[in-house]
Amino acid sequence: MTQLQLYFYLLAYIFLIIGVSIYISRTSTSEDFLIGGRDRNGLAILFSKFAGAIGVSTLITYTGYAYTFGWGLFAMSIGSVIGYLIFAFWAAPKIKQLSLKGQFYTQGDLPSFVTKDKNTALVTNLTTIVVQFFWVVLSLAGGAKIIAFFDIFSYEIALLITTGVVLVYVLISGYKAVIITDIIQALIIIVFLIIVISGIINIPDLTNIIYNSTPKKVTLGSVIGLTLYGGLSVFGMADRYQLCYSAKNEKALTFGLGMAIIPVLFISLILLLIGLYVFQQIPTLDPDTVFVYAMKHFLNPSWIPLLLVLFFAGLMSTADTSIFAVASHSIFNTKKEHKINSLRYATVITVIGAFIAAYFWRDIVEITIVGAALRMTLSVAMIYTIKNNKNSGRFIASAIGGILGLLIGLLIFGPKPTIAIMVLVGSLLGLIYKNKPKQQLI
Repeated sequence: MTQLQLYFYLLAYIFLIIGVSIYISRTSTSEDFLIGGRDRNGLAILFSKFAGAIGVSTLITYTGYAYTFGWGLFAMSIGSVIGYLIFAFWAAPKIKQLSLKGQFYTQGDLPSFVTKDKNTALVTNLTTIVVQFFWVVLSLAGGAKIIAFFDIFSYEIALLITTGVVLVYVLISGYKAVIITDIIQALIIIVFLIIVISGIINIPDLTNIIYNSTPKKVTLGSVIGLTLYGGLSVFGMADRYQLCYSAKNEKALTFGLGMAIIPVLFISLILLLIGLYVFQQIPTLDPDTVFVYAMKHFLNPSWIPLLLVLFFAGLMSTADTSIFAVASHSIFNTKKEHKINSLRYATVITVIGAFIAAYFWRDIVEITIVGAALRMTLSVAMIYTIKNNKNSGRFIASAIGGILGLLIGLLIFGPKPTIAIMVLVGSLLGLIYKNKPKQQLI
């Protein structure tokens, strides 16, 4: 395939995504722009959740951990299954019910409504902005780094194309564009990862891969940390709450979130097999480079242009969700009639800031561990309010305790999965505190 053909396929994909967003904007309402219209069906929820979960950082880190720890990686998957099932069938219906009463747009709207304390919204949304911006930068840096590895575009050009395309379609159609384009991107991710695994692993090698793992053993702390992250992180993700708000009804919501775990587990297995396969071929690689090494050395070069589309799809599917989350949470205190324009301005600022940060910050795997722990900092506090507990002091103390636990864990263990234990301990200790009603800060 020539360079010209490669550019043609990439441009076709970009025009498809932008064209879809322009089409849906013609009949969109303000509610569509802000929260997807609150009428998304189960399949839309399923694909959006899947596309948001399988980003570029996932491709890199899952294969890197599989390369290092072998089948021990499934500790996270077990935790994820438990966590997502609890969220889908217990938490999500409660969140949807509450959102209909309070017309929620941000993650912080939930604790604010339950506790009757706007300070909880302030704490939640500020934390969410930091967490989601972290994942925007990580996704952009990871995707651009992979594309640059293949010598198709420079890191800077790949970064510019990705941020530019996401900015355009989010500005045009807002959250509805995020959900609709996620469906397209999810289908592309599934199809191309199947192509990848079939191209890398020959049938005679499959049994050898399954029955052999890496010699390095996972520590008990890492197993517990990975399990905790898998099980609890979903309760701290702003995009999951916005999916709940956008769902048509509780039935569609539980179906979409519950069924999404199936393709996520399927992709996790594919990435695990890739990591194990690469280890058996060459056991001395840097774990950061396992996925891109496999793509470049074990696949027919004719697949590379198609993989470029995969990377852009995976990159955009995570980046657009996080960009919208950052922008929407930064205007949480804006009046509804001004929200759309304010959201557009906030989106531009978010994308520019993420571009600058990703330009200078290009590390992946260890940073992802810290980002994973960051996602947990609000988990216990959010569970507290989902259970309809109303003490705002305990909520805020739990959130602060999670952040302090993260910082202490980093000092003691460094960027290791074990820090998730410290986040959980800090969050639980925060629940001990109980305040009396105080004057609002905002």
